[in-house]
Amino acid sequence: MPKWTARLTVINTTNQDLKLASKYIYNGNSIVSFPEIIPAKNEGVYEIFTPSGKPLGPEFKISLVAQGTDKQNSLGSFEFHVDIPYWSSRNTLKYHCNRDLTCQVSPSTIYDSDHNYNGEVKIGARVINDAENKKILSEKVSS
Repeated sequence: MPKWTARLTVINTTNQDLKLASKYIYNGNSIVSFPEIIPAKNEGVYEIFTPSGKPLGPEFKISLVAQGTDKQNSLGSFEFHVDIPYWSSRNTLKYHCNRDLTCQVSPSTIYDSDHNYNGEVKIGARVINDAENKKILSEKVSS
């Protein structure tokens, strides 16, 4: 049984640090890299592997939260889960951004029977256009 890996490169294009709020790493997986903070305008890599000869597949979940400041609220959070089970050919890849964060995951799927995942996510801030600003302002004025 060869080594299987799961790796996600997180590219933080926002002006807020991303903090690891929660994590889950399947028992028996070994950590290569698992940063607690990804500074603004930087990147970090989450990578685990299952040692050769072990009947395990890589699995991890992370939740990253944008760290707001006194002048700016948090932009939101990003959640990611990859599961490549040894005992099944059915792999799982799920992710979600909320509030004002955007995320582009590539590849955005993992095929059944694949033994490795090597992806990246670009996390950005949602841009509010003038029409949205006018709508928000008119709702506040009419309240």
